Amino acid sequence: MIADDHSLLIGEYYDKLDSMVNSPLFECLKMMPKPAVHHAHLTACADLDFLLKLTYKDCVYYSQKANEFHVSAKGCSKEGFIKVNSLR
Repeated sequence: MIADDHSLLIGEYYDKLDSMVNSPLFECLKMMPKPAVHHAHLTACADLDFLLKLTYKDCVYYSQKANEFHVSAKGCSKEGFIKVNSLR
């Protein structure tokens, strides 16, 4: 991509955005899973003890296939989601 357009290394982000979004590399990156937050400030993160306590609650569900959590006091009927406390 850079060999085709060396100017991607310099200049304004929004001037290059269309070239980047329409590239084969971008298509590949969109398909890759994002298993965790790549950047987080410690002041914006929940305390680890708080997160661990959530795993004991009946209202927290997880799907390994979707790699998602769902929280609902009414239960979760989404396919593949199970109670996190049953995983413990």
